[in-house]
Amino acid sequence: MTELRDALPAPGSPRFWRSLDELVADPSRRPLIAEAFPQLADIEPSLDRRGFLRLLGASIAFAGLAACSGPPPERIVPQVGGADDAPPETARYATALATGGDVVGVLVELRDGRPIKVDGNPRHPASHGGSDARMQASILDLWDPARSQAPRTNGAAASWSAFESDMATLRSRFASGGDGLRVLSGGIDSPTLARQRDALLARYPHACWHVHEPAAGRPTGTWPDLAKARVVVTLDADILGTLPGHVRHARDFAAGRADPAGMSRLYAIEPSPSLTGRNADHAWPVAAADIATIATALAAATGVDVAMPALDAATRERVDIIANDLRAHAGAGAVLAGPRVANDVHALVRAINDGLGNSGSVLRYLARDDQATDTTSALIEDMRAGRVDTLVILDANPVMTAPGFAAALPGVRRVAHLGRYRDETAEAAHWHLPALHPFETWSDLRSVEGTASIVQPIVAPLVDGRSAHDVIDLLLGDASDDPLARVRATWRALDDDAWTEALRTGVVDASFAPVSRPPSNVASVAGTPAMADARELEVVFRPDDHLWDGRHAHNAWLQELPRPVTTLAWENAAWLSPELARERGLRDGDMIRIESKGRSLDAPVLVVPGQAAGTITLTLGYGRRHGIAKGHGHDAYALRDGDGAWWSGDIRLTRLDGRSSLALTQAHQDMGRRDIVRSGTPDRPPAFPAPEPHASLYPEKPGGDYRWGMSIDLNACIGCNACTIACQAENNIPVVGRDEVARGRRMHWIRVDRYHEGAASAPRTYHQPVPCMHCEHAPCEVVCPVEATVHDREGLNLQVYNRCIGTRFCSNNCPYKVRRFNFLQYADFANESLKAMRNPEVTARARGVMEKCTYCVQRIQRAHIAADRDGQPIARDAVTTACQDACPTRAIVFGDRGDDASAVARASDSPRRYELLDELGTRPRTTYLAALRNPAPDWRDA
Repeated sequence: MTELRDALPAPGSPRFWRSLDELVADPSRRPLIAEAFPQLADIEPSLDRRGFLRLLGASIAFAGLAACSGPPPERIVPQVGGADDAPPETARYATALATGGDVVGVLVELRDGRPIKVDGNPRHPASHGGSDARMQASILDLWDPARSQAPRTNGAAASWSAFESDMATLRSRFASGGDGLRVLSGGIDSPTLARQRDALLARYPHACWHVHEPAAGRPTGTWPDLAKARVVVTLDADILGTLPGHVRHARDFAAGRADPAGMSRLYAIEPSPSLTGRNADHAWPVAAADIATIATALAAATGVDVAMPALDAATRERVDIIANDLRAHAGAGAVLAGPRVANDVHALVRAINDGLGNSGSVLRYLARDDQATDTTSALIEDMRAGRVDTLVILDANPVMTAPGFAAALPGVRRVAHLGRYRDETAEAAHWHLPALHPFETWSDLRSVEGTASIVQPIVAPLVDGRSAHDVIDLLLGDASDDPLARVRATWRALDDDAWTEALRTGVVDASFAPVSRPPSNVASVAGTPAMADARELEVVFRPDDHLWDGRHAHNAWLQELPRPVTTLAWENAAWLSPELARERGLRDGDMIRIESKGRSLDAPVLVVPGQAAGTITLTLGYGRRHGIAKGHGHDAYALRDGDGAWWSGDIRLTRLDGRSSLALTQAHQDMGRRDIVRSGTPDRPPAFPAPEPHASLYPEKPGGDYRWGMSIDLNACIGCNACTIACQAENNIPVVGRDEVARGRRMHWIRVDRYHEGAASAPRTYHQPVPCMHCEHAPCEVVCPVEATVHDREGLNLQVYNRCIGTRFCSNNCPYKVRRFNFLQYADFANESLKAMRNPEVTARARGVMEKCTYCVQRIQRAHIAADRDGQPIARDAVTTACQDACPTRAIVFGDRGDDASAVARASDSPRRYELLDELGTRPRTTYLAALRNPAPDWRDA
């Protein structure tokens, strides 16, 4: 079947066939049909064409039924619904995911045996139930119809049996020691894969295993407890956005700022604004070249035995303020260096924390496995020298992400690539092998803070793929049909009961990594650095917030999700500071050329508030040449020297003719210059009087048994957009594409607005999620001519899809701009794989229909049914919304406002509570708690 399917014309090909009759009549297709259906081929000469087609059609139909995936053959264990072999109608299974250089524990929800939703595992220390955008989008990775379906060799359809024969030949040739054998993988977070790596290198002592993580940087080996920290200083460390452990760090950060009386203070020193900088009390933009200088000055000011560098007066003043704050909170502070700064900076930071007593109280240091035997640059050098005979690439795309790799690849005799997509490396390899999704196979993963989880398959494979474990076993000659036994061999210490509990909870007990306390040593720090010339330009490289190094570029949900810092979707741009843009006469969309060390890159300009004056930022992951990302953005790897190159000086910037329109969402759904986001400080906390009832022409709605409402704490929201994509997954929200986003037609039911305060060079930023307000006096309801938007007895503003005729009067009359209209047929009703991914409790909408946030009414109705069945009311806080479940900081609470003890009612009692646009008298059921910032008293903005 695989070869027959691959032999069919590709979509869009001018060579069409209209029926199986034409396919059978083509003599060139008969050998393929005979191979796919040998029994029919044997009897075909005795049948007429009609009889043969009847049997062939029935065989294909039954083959299609067999391809419909169900539970895996091994026994898997859900968290709820029992532990028998047959999964219940609705169950949640604990497993783990490796996304963007991080490992998180997740719960996968199944409906009728189909995985449809992913959330954080509350029992896993790295997530505590929180999510990020990549975690939420992993369900689309599983069901993506663009996944590679079967093996290919030299561009033609092949089979796993053919690859296994090839591997048997290789084992014979490498039996003498493995000269010329190389393996290239991403970071090794799996204990089982690490065990296989060690076995491979023991079997073939002359072989090498290389690790390629183009966006990860160096492991920091530091795990802070931000809930305990009173002062946090980050040196180019995005602890809330891209640093491993950021989901847990976000939860702890919010916990440390929940009490205004003991609110922590965050200083973010960085060349380019990050999610951490956007949430800092003081964001300090400095050039990447000056990070080491600032670190040295901070070390000297806190008592470390290093010389104070020469600083200007304003810089010295800020260093002294931060140092005084750290000393005043000795033992309750944390100075954190990011993975992309120099080793000297890490040594200085460790000395600061040791000297102030932060190590061991707020910070712990983790022992890390030595993940690589050689670097990617060493592999490329060997490829060029002809020392590599066979290269096996495991779930990596070095042709795209490793400069110089593609040019050196033709010198390798045999290249096998394992990956979920036919990407740039797959097209250049001799063998391309489909990789299984983590939800389809057995494995294990260890998070950066040391917790191990068993990765259990939630569904049988949807494609003819294998895992990295399978490929390594083929190299070792230990191929097994029992992937479960392979993982259990790594965890021999777990008996059956402990194994079952590890599957149920998603955490292997007593699996934490040992704590390491390496001594701080600043003797090796180079001489005192001088501040860089402010007139010199530099370029810095950063992973994309959603696509990371490009490995998630195939995911349309992540492509369309606005970036937290820039609100840009479907592409990247060259970030410029307002000062540099003003000096060069540039604005958003102007094309520029960036030249560095003989390389050049053309890209559009994006002026970003909070960018260091002379710094140009390029995000990785775009400029792809295959898949849905083809033609979107520019390839920042073209300017990069290698995996360890995070910034470069000696930059030349030239303005080009022409412009590029950018898909920015910052100005979409504008509510006007009203009093929208509100903030204060612990010394001056915002307080708002209880709203007084206004006279209204709207009739009062009859009350029901419940008064559903939502509260969003702007002091906890960090603007990560996890809520937006969780809502998309829960409510079957379609993707519209770049052009429609640029027209302001994105369909997300909850958006995250961003507001800046202060100077554009270093503004304070506030984030505000905006779902439907579910107004008690809803302006949308009175203008709908067909009553498609109505109010129910429990306070929900509902949308009746089959009544809607698309006048859009409701959207025009909504002051919050939260309604979305299907201008085109955005939802894909044809693809069977996407149908299986959708939530069966939520209708997929058609063209011409208005839609909006429903407070996840399907979950409310499910709770009603369960309560009616049990003969009791819905339990307090039992109903949660998708955005609430996903939020890593627990900024969103939902429940019955009529229950004074519910979380949403308690939030309504806060003095920080206010209603959005309350002057309009709409009486929204969604309310907000004002944001707080905790500035240092003596800090002066530039």
